[in-house]
Amino acid sequence: MGKRQSLAYADRAAAVIAEPANAVGRIRKTYGGGADDSKNGALLATLYDTFPESFDTAEPLWVEIDSLAVPLFIASLERRGAASAVVSFDDFGRAEEAELLVGKVLYAERDNVRDEEGTDFEILIGYELTDRTTGRRGTVTAFYDYPGNPLLEVDFDGREVMVPAADGLVEVASVRRKRLEADLPEGLFDL
Repeated sequence: MGKRQSLAYADRAAAVIAEPANAVGRIRKTYGGGADDSKNGALLATLYDTFPESFDTAEPLWVEIDSLAVPLFIASLERRGAASAVVSFDDFGRAEEAELLVGKVLYAERDNVRDEEGTDFEILIGYELTDRTTGRRGTVTAFYDYPGNPLLEVDFDGREVMVPAADGLVEVASVRRKRLEADLPEGLFDL
């Protein structure tokens, strides 16, 4: 039983860092670092717009180290405006240890990335969607959470097209650049 839980945990951890939509920030640099500084292991992080307003600090953030998902349990998190924070992690209390995290992308599990008022897909409003088959590009303008058939409304050159928001059909290509890619069903533009 213990082995199954460990494997399930490892699979879950690997899935967190494998999904670009789970990226919530990046460690920019160490923060402070003077000999008498109480924030010796603190780091300055850039927060992406996917970082939730109220993040449950009991849950870990994740980074990829040597192709493995490593959980980072938050010792303290002080927001510095909407797009940055000073953060320190358990097990990375000294500046030398914290330095190992500089440049790493921070990930959070879907439940922690989720918008408190709605679904995950609502964060995609404003993203650019590119159809890999036709090369057409459009902008996501709305999300409709129909039971069993969630849809993204995408504006392709002034024409609104309803795109199924099914898992595996639409993929996040870049959170920072707000870009999506999809293999849209044939005939979708003919409807």
